[in-house]
Amino acid sequence: MRPAFAPLAIGILGIVGVVLGFALDTTEAAYAYLTAWAFAMSIALGALVFLMTGYAMGAKWTALYERSAAAIVGTLPVLAILFVPIVIWAPSLYPWLHAPPADLEIAARAAHRAAWLNLPFWTIRAAIFLAFWVIAGELMRRRPSPATACVLFMPLGLTVTFAAFDWLMSLEPDWISTVYGLIYFAGGFVAALALIAVVSRGTAAATGALSRLIHGFLIFWLYVEFAQGFIIWIANKPDEVPWYVLRGNGGWGEILAILALGAFVVPFFAFLPRNISRDPRWAAAVGVWIVCLHYLNMAWLVMPALHAAPELHWVDVAAPAAVLGLAAAVAIWRRPPPLADDDPRLARATAYRGNDS
Repeated sequence: MRPAFAPLAIGILGIVGVVLGFALDTTEAAYAYLTAWAFAMSIALGALVFLMTGYAMGAKWTALYERSAAAIVGTLPVLAILFVPIVIWAPSLYPWLHAPPADLEIAARAAHRAAWLNLPFWTIRAAIFLAFWVIAGELMRRRPSPATACVLFMPLGLTVTFAAFDWLMSLEPDWISTVYGLIYFAGGFVAALALIAVVSRGTAAATGALSRLIHGFLIFWLYVEFAQGFIIWIANKPDEVPWYVLRGNGGWGEILAILALGAFVVPFFAFLPRNISRDPRWAAAVGVWIVCLHYLNMAWLVMPALHAAPELHWVDVAAPAAVLGLAAAVAIWRRPPPLADDDPRLARATAYRGNDS
């Protein structure tokens, strides 16, 4: 329990700050808290997908990282509980909970989506999503198997997609994207792989395999981000472009440039040399960079719905301290024991040579 004390203390101090923030500026605190929570949940879900992928593919090298991935997945129950403040303060986040505007066209659209975007149904869906993720996580932690992983993949993809629609995209309900859920998943999966590289130490061959996986999904993440933005830019439709206009100006454009350079270009070339990418220390260093940039990316997705230009508020520090501190404490507490020396999976994983075999 001692190693978990420091993150637990940080989490408790963060909770105090968040409570104070809700009392002084509810809307600011709600957006900061949603950003931190969505960031943490994206990584936990990404780690779950990594666990499922390893078993579904029968991969050997992933056994070296299962313990760390399972610890991250173990935060799903506490993250489900930490969703409660979002439900309580939903009126400060979601404009569709307010009276429809005077503009008849906008009011008509609001009435059309009211059957889906209403607080009781939204809350029920959230409970279903969170319950499924917790159950899926516990199954993969306690009784993992290729069959279990394969059965869980499709419902996991659907629930993550609709959760991203409900919790993030609906912050600006007049803007719609069918790939928004994929964008949320892709960024979280890359960050989860990066965090696993930070907290784990594998062999050179296994580290090379993990680095190549991060490298590949970096390209996938950029592809879906760029493809969506490019298509919307070409179409130039009035109901689609405002989302990007807001995030491309007023200081958010500079954040976008930082993300393009820092979240993709830097790690892309950092993992490109094969010999360097096989070094666990190098992979961990780049992993820290990726995780930090993923938080900035989450802020770029969420915060423009509140601020036309970036603003740093003290609650933007308290919120991640609360969510990430508690999640880190639970991850340490629930981290499974190491594989036994005579475990056949450990022998196969350490014997893995990748392209060298």
